[in-house]
Amino acid sequence: MFDKDTLIVSYDPAIGEPRGSRKRGEELGAIGKGHCIDCQMCVQVCPTGIDIRDGLQYECINCALCVDACDSIMEKMSYPKGLISYTTLNKLEGGEWTWKRPKLIGYGVALVAMLVLFSSVLYLRVPLALDVLRTRGSLYQEVPGGYIQNVYTLKLINMSDADLTLDVSVTGAADYRLEPAGTAEVPAGEIVSLPVNVLVDPDQLPLQLNEIEFEVTANEAGYSATSDSSFIGPTPL
Repeated sequence: MFDKDTLIVSYDPAIGEPRGSRKRGEELGAIGKGHCIDCQMCVQVCPTGIDIRDGLQYECINCALCVDACDSIMEKMSYPKGLISYTTLNKLEGGEWTWKRPKLIGYGVALVAMLVLFSSVLYLRVPLALDVLRTRGSLYQEVPGGYIQNVYTLKLINMSDADLTLDVSVTGAADYRLEPAGTAEVPAGEIVSLPVNVLVDPDQLPLQLNEIEFEVTANEAGYSATSDSSFIGPTPL
């Protein structure tokens, strides 16, 4: 992500070198030295202990404490500020900064695309979810009337900020019946566990393991959620 036009904390050797101590008020031309008086203040205030005058270093965290320290010394010496500053390698080499760079434009396009995608996901998100768990340790049960029964627990997840009344149903290749039939109340931001039984005439089951689908619908809010499961019956003759 770094290039020669990236803004970084840098020391300008063109105006700072040759460095060296001098008395306040001495003319720079007379002593043949740059603006840096080698006071070491930039090193003393650096939290990572580096010398910014040695060039770009990976330890630099761009805190700019060295910038403030150097500017205060330049002010006391009546020198112009900016010996250490936020700048770019191109500007240090005499060039100009520009934002018209393929890398910067590419990052901008990627950021806009991610923001659009994130906004779309939030806008299209359905604040309702359904998880289905089969009762462990039980394949199927024969109940009065000759029906075959499977037992499930439905996890009704309401992620909206309003209470929901959900219609619960089950569909499949056979004429499945849900007990208890009707609706379920799920408060805002809550998860409700709903035990249900699914019954069917065994003569309607084409296989021992049959696919079924549970659906919960919030009619007043206009959205729904589904979850697949399986219904186990006796081995067909």
